[in-house]
Amino acid sequence: MEKSIETIWKEGFLNTESLIAPKVNSLYDKKSLHIMAKFKKMFLNNIWGIIIGSSLLFTGAYFAGALLAGSIVLIMMLYVAYTAYNELKKLEKIDKAESSYLFLKSFKVWIDQSIERYGKMYRVVYPILILAFYFGIWFSDSLADVRQKVSEHSDLFFGLHLGTTIFVLSLALLMSIFSKSIHRKDVKTIYGGIMNKLDSSLAEMEELRD
Repeated sequence: MEKSIETIWKEGFLNTESLIAPKVNSLYDKKSLHIMAKFKKMFLNNIWGIIIGSSLLFTGAYFAGALLAGSIVLIMMLYVAYTAYNELKKLEKIDKAESSYLFLKSFKVWIDQSIERYGKMYRVVYPILILAFYFGIWFSDSLADVRQKVSEHSDLFFGLHLGTTIFVLSLALLMSIFSKSIHRKDVKTIYGGIMNKLDSSLAEMEELRD
């Protein structure tokens, strides 16, 4: 019995060595590589954004008299950028010689595992950043007059306004608890378009496999 067009399509798609439908394989290969390349470009831009942004914050903290807080923020963000760079290296190790389906599957697994690892890391990073910003701004030279005025109207606890400090500590705790959810939303906001294309491409390929 002659093979149907759908069967030929599937065989050409599933078997990278098949010459039945090389154009189909080529189409999906190019689409897969395009998705990966676009993601890597955005990911790399994000790393540079972290480095440049944290450097600018450090400069601002220096001139505001909050050098210690600025240093903490800079170190934490450079650590995040370094971790992201290592994640990018892992992504580059995905075998591009695989079929486009297995290639995108590996890419999807990498994204899920990366989000999980980052979620755990941000349990510590988020609260540290919040506390560094708060203590750094509060004790900065530029807010010396504000601290003086606050001390005249309320008692300070180790130089801190008690109500504000409790609020900031609570916020830091909540950010730590919900770090994974927050990070997933961040990823969806930044890379949502590419991830939708990835899911759509995988859905198309899996439909052909059925």
